[in-house]
Formats: sequence, structure tokens, C-alpha cells
Amino acid sequence: MLVKTFTFNDFQENTYVVSSNKKCIVIDPGNYYEHENHELKEYIDGKGFNLEYILLTHCHIDHILGLKYLNDYYDTKVYIPSKEMEMYKKSEEIALAYGLSYYDHFNNVHCMTSDFSFTLGEYKIKVIEIPGHSPDHFGFLFEDSKVCFSGDVIFKNSIGRTDLPGGNHETLIKSIKGELFNIGKDVIIYPGHGPKTNMADEIKSNPFLV
Repeated sequence: MLVKTFTFNDFQENTYVVSSNKKCIVIDPGNYYEHENHELKEYIDGKGFNLEYILLTHCHIDHILGLKYLNDYYDTKVYIPSKEMEMYKKSEEIALAYGLSYYDHFNNVHCMTSDFSFTLGEYKIKVIEIPGHSPDHFGFLFEDSKVCFSGDVIFKNSIGRTDLPGGNHETLIKSIKGELFNIGKDVIIYPGHGPKTNMADEIKSNPFLV
């Protein structure tokens, strides 16, 4: 399994292409500017990947900016947390509030819940429910590879903000300590912003959690 990280848009959001052989998925496509669209498409096409589907950890605007672009080219399924559909429907007005005038909304999304599971080739992907940063935030755990895509719940030596609509600090801490801390100390964390980290370090030294 190969993980390719792109850092896109003015929010410096991490977009991930996860691949196995010639299949890939995209997690949180934040590509917004034309050169970002080109860079992402060039990587997928250059590797000869077949884009299987797109997963969203949550529906904040910086994580969804590239959905329409990718689907115009690859016509693939998009899965979003089910309880964030109402927020997702407001994305056009949210984008305008942030000055993101190039945002083009994609309507044909599929709702997922925490009992969903996915595969990428021989790899199984477990959906973990970790709300707090947003109402119905999910993480995606590749159990065999000990890799988790955590969105904006936990970062290297930090945690996600909770002052946005639907955020709740107490819920966020409960999600981290009750869910993420139990997936294994040797799990590598790929967050929605910033560098990757590992669960052992965050359990031991994250100043917001010790």
C-alpha cells in the first residue's frame, strides 16, 4: 500500500491518494486551484491508477473543494458521513463566505455510517466514528497496515478546533481517548493538516491530551 500526500488550498489541507497495485482511492480532495487539479490528476493518470471511490472524513469546505473536478474526470462514487449531509448541502454558501468563488458543488454523494466497511485491493478499511471537530466526523483505519486517516480530529502535538458549527470540545476529547487511543500505539496517523504522526507519541506527549 502506498500513501501519497498533497497539501492543497489556502487552508493547507492534506489530500491523500492511497493505492494498491493499480487501484486507488482519494481521501478528502482539497484541490482547488487549477495547478492543484492538474497535479492530482497527473499523479493518478501517470501511475495508471483506477480511482475506485472517494472518502470524506468530514464535510468542512477545505476537505471537499476538489470533488466536482475529480468526478468530472473519473465518474466515481463519493461517500460522506450521513449526519453531515445538511452541512454539505450548504457548501456553496459556505464557500462564498470564505471567498472561494471557484468552488463548484457536486451533488451526487452517498451517505455512509460507521458500520460501513471498504476495501482497496486486499486491504480492508474500517470506518471509525470520531465526532467533535464536526458533527459526524469519521476516521479510516487500514488495520493490517496500521495506518489511520484521522481528518481534523488529531494532529501532531495538537487536536482539532471545536469552535466551528457542530464542534464540541468534550465530544472531541472523548472521541480521541475512547476511539483513537484504542486502535493501537503503533498506528501511523495521517491527519487533515500538518505532518504525519503516530499514536504512541500522541498518547505520551500531546499537550492537549496528557
